[in-house]
Amino acid sequence: GKFLQTLSILLIFSIYIFIFRKKIYSNNLLLLMISIIILLISLQTYFITEARLSSSFKYLIFIPVASMLLTILFDSRVGFYSTVIISIIQSGLRGNDYYFLVTSIFTGALSVYTVRNIINRKQIFRSFFFILLGYFVSIVAVSLQRQDTYEIIRDNIIFAFTNSLLSPILTYGLTIFFERIFNITTDLTYLELSDFTNPGLKEIQTDAPGTFMHSLVLSSMVELAAEKINANPLLAKVGALYHDIGKTFIPQYFIENQTSTDNIHDNLDPYESAKILRAHVEQGIKKAETLNLPQSIIDFIPMHHGTMIMKFFYEKAKQLYPDKVINEEDFRYNGPKPNTKETAILMLADACESTTRSLKEKNEEIIRNVVENIFKLRIDDGQLDESPLTFSEIKIVKEVFISCLVGQNHKRIEYPHQKEIQQPNLKV
Repeated sequence: GKFLQTLSILLIFSIYIFIFRKKIYSNNLLLLMISIIILLISLQTYFITEARLSSSFKYLIFIPVASMLLTILFDSRVGFYSTVIISIIQSGLRGNDYYFLVTSIFTGALSVYTVRNIINRKQIFRSFFFILLGYFVSIVAVSLQRQDTYEIIRDNIIFAFTNSLLSPILTYGLTIFFERIFNITTDLTYLELSDFTNPGLKEIQTDAPGTFMHSLVLSSMVELAAEKINANPLLAKVGALYHDIGKTFIPQYFIENQTSTDNIHDNLDPYESAKILRAHVEQGIKKAETLNLPQSIIDFIPMHHGTMIMKFFYEKAKQLYPDKVINEEDFRYNGPKPNTKETAILMLADACESTTRSLKEKNEEIIRNVVENIFKLRIDDGQLDESPLTFSEIKIVKEVFISCLVGQNHKRIEYPHQKEIQQPNLKV
């Protein structure tokens, strides 16, 4: 009977994952991780129940830990549905304890709420107050219904207090454990990677300052665009910060890092230039692997170029070698094409920002035309064929980019004595 009851409960959860969380359903490693969490809580419930300990010990079952873990590792919906399922299973193991079920769901839901928009690991510890509040309110409510004695209420709250104290500590440690063992990248990891004191970002700032400024502008553009279309804005932002990390090897070969008016590529064969541009992608992937960056971030490095043709050097080759058949494939990046919304957004932002920056005259009409044409060129070239972006989302992203680029290139008034300031040896 217990087996069939548990099976029917897990079937409901399986249907939810199958319909609404395809990525989890198709990943056996993630399913194993969820199963381990459910089993650990169930084992704790089993041992406490079989040991015939005081009834108050049930409030030491770490359901809030499971709630917070699954919210941090996945999202708040998975966290909440898991809380309900786990609570039903545990109440069943305790002989269909209805009051324990109500207490667990209420406290677990508050736990999910506290970490649903987590911005740093320390935030986990504020959950202590919410878990304690959840237990206190539900225990008092249940005790009033059952007309429990003062001693029972006191013991229940003491065990609930202990649970509230230990749950954030266990969650903190287990989050790191599950991230490493099951190769999961949470928003907490992305936040840590976006810290400018991170070795990778510090290297870009030092060795390729122009590239770093370009990446900063892109990060703000893609973050806003991703937020508008319900993609992962934090993933998009961090991906933009690291997408050109390969340029740190030979930064002087990229225009944004050149301080003189002379471009090194002017004296290079276009085939050699194309080779150098491809190399920054390959070197970037190697560098990212050395820094142990998550695969979700590494994907941005090749995908932000996709299989686009290096138009400038392709046209240069046709001019230099008019009698030679110029193969487009010799001037294309190796790919792959973007396969997520975030990588596709970065590809579009990268082209729009760099092209706009090269314009001599910048106004809203010109910027809008540039963005419209770049989007069209990428779509016509098939670069977005593997991305899940819809036409309505592309339209939203386009408007976000236009707004950002117009704002970045707005006109400024000429300040008094501005011409004098531009001259050397200003005399006050």
